[in-house]
Amino acid sequence: MAAPSDRITLDNIQAFLDGTRGQITIGRIPPVERAALAAEGKTVRAALLGREEESIVELLMRLDAALDRFCETGVVTDEVLPEIKRRQKRP
Repeated sequence: MAAPSDRITLDNIQAFLDGTRGQITIGRIPPVERAALAAEGKTVRAALLGREEESIVELLMRLDAALDRFCETGVVTDEVLPEIKRRQKRP
């Protein structure tokens, strides 16, 4: 178990889950092998692709930052839908 000083806080994810009826999803979204999404119902607030060699902790930290950006500016970070569309266009 990590010492308290080594713990990572994901305050924006926590606030999102506490303050909305939203959900966090981590996993495969075909054809994407790994992604992390924060959504309220069908409305995506942040959707990130898992990067090669990226740990789950690093992915969650990026999701936390993307939720912060959404809360501060209203800007949605969506890496997943453009990637799905790009892959669908392949011959």
